[in-house]
Amino acid sequence: MEAEETSLPRRRHASLATAIYINYAILSMAQILISQYSSNFQVMWRTDLHGISTVISMMGIGRLLTILFAGDFSDRFGRKPVLIVGMIANFVFLAGLMFSHSMMMAAIFSLFLGFANSFDDAAAYPALSEAFPAKSASMSSLVKAAMSLAQFGLPFLVAAIPNASITLGILAVVVLIDLVLIVMSRFAPQGTVPESAEEKAKEAAVAKESSEQQSARKPSMKIDGIGLIALGFTISFTFYVYTQYIPNFGTSVLGLNDVAAKSLMSWYAIFSLISVFVTTVLVTKVKPIYLVILYPLISLVFLILMVAFPSVMLARITSAVVGFFAAGGVWQLGLSVLTQYFPQKKGKVTGYYSFAAALTYFVGPFVSSFIISSTAASVLQVFWIDVAVTLLGVVIAVFVQLRNRKYRFFV
Repeated sequence: MEAEETSLPRRRHASLATAIYINYAILSMAQILISQYSSNFQVMWRTDLHGISTVISMMGIGRLLTILFAGDFSDRFGRKPVLIVGMIANFVFLAGLMFSHSMMMAAIFSLFLGFANSFDDAAAYPALSEAFPAKSASMSSLVKAAMSLAQFGLPFLVAAIPNASITLGILAVVVLIDLVLIVMSRFAPQGTVPESAEEKAKEAAVAKESSEQQSARKPSMKIDGIGLIALGFTISFTFYVYTQYIPNFGTSVLGLNDVAAKSLMSWYAIFSLISVFVTTVLVTKVKPIYLVILYPLISLVFLILMVAFPSVMLARITSAVVGFFAAGGVWQLGLSVLTQYFPQKKGKVTGYYSFAAALTYFVGPFVSSFIISSTAASVLQVFWIDVAVTLLGVVIAVFVQLRNRKYRFFV
């Protein structure tokens, strides 16, 4: 009977989880679609690579414009309507690009993908957390798996369908079908927390304490919340800066040719995908807060080794390590901890956490632009910055864990 009750929520929300993963698969493909079809779009929009970069940058601007209030909307109006808004925005992006005949039109529609990303993050992660409270971290990690698999498969789709408009049309139709699935899916009540027998017992024990003691033992948004949000920034910074400049490291520091330097990203991509599945299993055995410390720490060690003792072999190993430990789902684990700390404000804190990560896409290149050049010394300086930010992330994670010891009924 107990097993039946446990499996019931899984069956009840299976369609919801499936729809969310499909949505993120399409979203992840949309994020790199323009670069994959760059030459095609240059002809369609009568522009060059600079124009293509401008269109891509508008995605980040759209995300930053909406990410903060999207979380508040999710808490206030519910996960389903906000998720629907995000999916409609994604459809507008795909359909809009299909009919765009200038860079300006494409840039405007590119904003909608940023909107979609914000509203999807603000609704989908909390919805999964509420639908599967006992497996919140692993279900959130599977979002990364869906995205990685989709991005891995997109180049093959591009090779099979060289016409960008056809691919856009196919993805737009899939979004509409998935939208129907979301509308028909059952969402869990908002603000739920894990309800295992052990946690119920802990909750009952906590309820006996005075209101003052209970309040003192709850996470503080001003301390724990800000710490975890900052952690979202440092985690994203580590792998984003690495992926942007590891080809430069290969050519300028290691003396590799262009093809060999870019191949370092292959190691990163493969191990990032492997990590998603390993972490999904591991998180059922180990508390997420411990992995949020361990993963960045391992990345930090290998980043320092690679920068201090540059070699081709070490660069390949470090690419694999950063892909596995920095990009394979640890960001989602940090978000899982944050939403468990503040279950009544899941949408809002998700928005703050995502906003911190989105800042990476501006801060990383902006800071690096003052340093980077074709010299080995300048590239090494950029990576030392990556090391420093990763170290800061480890310090923040340890600090959050030390305070977490007071919140035994949380994570």
